[in-house]
Amino acid sequence: MNSAKNKLAEGRALLAVNPLGVALPVVDAIGRNGADVLFIDCERTAVSVEGAYAMARAAKAAGVTPVIRSHSRETADLVRYFDCGAEGIILPQVETPEEAANLVAVARYATRGKEAEQLLIAQIETVGAVARLDAILDTPGIDLFLVGPNDLAHSMGFLGDTSRPEVVKAVDETTARIRARGLRFGLPVTAASAAGWRAKGAQFLFTTVEQLIGTGIAAVRKDAP
Repeated sequence: MNSAKNKLAEGRALLAVNPLGVALPVVDAIGRNGADVLFIDCERTAVSVEGAYAMARAAKAAGVTPVIRSHSRETADLVRYFDCGAEGIILPQVETPEEAANLVAVARYATRGKEAEQLLIAQIETVGAVARLDAILDTPGIDLFLVGPNDLAHSMGFLGDTSRPEVVKAVDETTARIRARGLRFGLPVTAASAAGWRAKGAQFLFTTVEQLIGTGIAAVRKDAP
């Protein structure tokens, strides 16, 4: 079992950092500063399969768990990401239990029956997923459900405005339903929101290098204008 799964099993939270591209020196810094997961984003950044392979190797060398967000739900693409050395896969835009179950089946095939050693994450980020949430949550083998407020806001017709009361309510209700089932969840956080979400039971706290740099620069600017 990989280190990230061990921490989840112990009830601890994972801090996942998205470097927003292929940036090997940044991986070392992420590892040195205490992150648990390298969030290799092949859906929303220009990371190729070759880049994902390099980043996964760098993550392991830096002592963090490489988790790849796939750019698609196609079986062939998922197999390639497992073959890159991923120790976890995030499946975006999951809307049916069949899609979630396919991730588990592909992991079993790609790892020759060692899917239990992988961190398998289904992303809940559309109105359709929320409508079928209970069925999706019934899927055996999914370790964690990652709620995506930005895409959910788009799906609800609010152009990514996560501050809308309707979106806030949807995120709160969705995460509460996941936790009520005794299942694990996560979502994007900021320095200001991380503690609050951890108190609500979130175990996968996701941020980006850009956000962390922005917070650091703002703090320096405040003290040294």
